[in-house]
Amino acid sequence: MGSENEIDARASAGRTLVEERIERFAAEFGRVESDWKYDGSRVTQADLELSKSLESSFQDHFPDDQFLSEETDPSAPSIPIESEYAWLVDPIDGTNNFARGIPACAISVALLQDGVPVYGIIYDHMSRNLIHGGRNRDVWVGDTKAKLSTEKPSSQSIIGARHCETGRGEEDDRTLQARFKIRNFGSSAIQLGYVAIGWMDGVLAHRVNSWDIAAGVALLAEAGGRISYFDTNPFPLKEFNVSNPPFSYMAGSPEILGEMLTATGRGS
Repeated sequence: MGSENEIDARASAGRTLVEERIERFAAEFGRVESDWKYDGSRVTQADLELSKSLESSFQDHFPDDQFLSEETDPSAPSIPIESEYAWLVDPIDGTNNFARGIPACAISVALLQDGVPVYGIIYDHMSRNLIHGGRNRDVWVGDTKAKLSTEKPSSQSIIGARHCETGRGEEDDRTLQARFKIRNFGSSAIQLGYVAIGWMDGVLAHRVNSWDIAAGVALLAEAGGRISYFDTNPFPLKEFNVSNPPFSYMAGSPEILGEMLTATGRGS
């Protein structure tokens, strides 16, 4: 079992490595050609280069840690999570926005310990802030300590949702739209991160993957928020494969999450 000092060292290095890439991220924002991946999602050369750059740096600093990226070859076999520490990375979350010059995009890096997110780092290009924190380390926006929203659920509560689902997901979205103010930024990392720091009250997300939310999961847990998965909880992560099916969840303060689950019938 690793020591707290080992987590502190990784948290500090992770923040630095993300900060070192902000200038390059900004330089290529809205200026890169893009292509489409096997699953219909957009990818740019910047995604691939950022992933390789982060992998090289993390392996230089922590050679015994595993590095897991959204940009892993989808034809590769599943990777068992065998090391105590692993880095789960989405080099550009919100690639559609990034490629089109819409600032709601992010670099998302999560430190896993035994498959569980314990520290999250999100560079939020929309606010130009580094959102970071994790277990026993508080939650921060830059150098300012942040906290979960304590507002009572009301028609003024701000909930992240996608507006564009079908079937049961559409029912969920419509139900929440009738009760709360809804936002969709097009970045799962940003939306869950904003809940953890109190800028939003809750989030409903369909068709997300572990790398989309791992950093936010660590932040939310430290902030005192709750998360409810509709399917199987992806954490602790036992193996990594970018071809695994996506999942859905709700999150927020305990009170707002309770309201969301009750309203949609997901809590029964």
